[in-house]
Amino acid sequence: MMNVVGKLEFRLVSFDSMGAKSSCIFVKTPDTSILIDPGAAILQKSFPLSDSQKQFYLLSAIHKIKEEMKEAEHIIISHYHFDHYMVDEDSCKTYLNSNMWIKDPNRWINHSQWERSRKFLQSLSRLKGTTLKYSPPMQCHYKDPVECLPLAFSMDFGDYQQRREELISRWRKRFLKMQKRWSSEKWVVPVSTGIYFSDGCEFKTGNTKVRFSRPLFHGIEYSATGWVIATIIEYGGKKLLHTSDLQGPVIEDHAQWIIDENPDILILDGPPTYLLGYLLNRTNLDRSINNIIRIIKESVPNLIIYDHHLLRDPLYRERTEKVWDIAVEMDVSIMTAAEYKGLVPVVLK
Repeated sequence: MMNVVGKLEFRLVSFDSMGAKSSCIFVKTPDTSILIDPGAAILQKSFPLSDSQKQFYLLSAIHKIKEEMKEAEHIIISHYHFDHYMVDEDSCKTYLNSNMWIKDPNRWINHSQWERSRKFLQSLSRLKGTTLKYSPPMQCHYKDPVECLPLAFSMDFGDYQQRREELISRWRKRFLKMQKRWSSEKWVVPVSTGIYFSDGCEFKTGNTKVRFSRPLFHGIEYSATGWVIATIIEYGGKKLLHTSDLQGPVIEDHAQWIIDENPDILILDGPPTYLLGYLLNRTNLDRSINNIIRIIKESVPNLIIYDHHLLRDPLYRERTEKVWDIAVEMDVSIMTAAEYKGLVPVVLK
């Protein structure tokens, strides 16, 4: 069933709260149809379901996504993690029936996704009966990405500040190694005229405008998981923003960007609270919580779908309690994808 805000229609296809790692949404306007992040992956070992149940939910998600792919005039892939795109042959054949807007595989990309993107484009080339083409790397000046984060670096994190500065210094070296690869190894070129590298681009069809963010960190500063592209779709004075994997957002400048965009519908991935004490510390969880509170207070969206990552944790509500309380106070509708569809989140069953 399509949900309508003005004449901007959307359907929540597959999300973590529905039983598989996913953040897939179908958007339709009178001009076009768009599918964002057609991928799904099995939930982690610690998730409170049996292996057979996890497999059931995964296969169900994949089936639904593949059905939506057949309807989409445009397909968007925000980055190359398997819960955001599919690489089997049937999916690749279906991709070729749509215009594809995909994360640039040549820059602002980490090592694992550099390799995955090339295998993906090779599969598409093979199905078209062509070979993947390469070009010499474009010689660019890559500005240190943290220079674009003045809010995050104006913060004082108290007892954690010194440790944070040590980590930032270490992680900057990782960025420099990736930058060296972007500047020295061959670049791939789009497989066909229907495939576009989306970073920072936009397109318009009729009265529908689609914009893509610059590359944004997948989580914290210098994240080892790389960069993602967020999507903004506008029609009839209404705006939908799909964050992809900003994890909260954990970075203050990413939150400010969302506030400045002022979306009516915000599809927001939450912090991975199931990793608290392992890959997520208390400081960064607090940052995520404070950032979405700012978004609620300053932007006041009509609807927030708060899901993906967050809904892998049965304690998600308790660990983000302030967010839900502020939403009630501000009269902002915030819920998981499952709840929006009238279902109980799978993690709570």
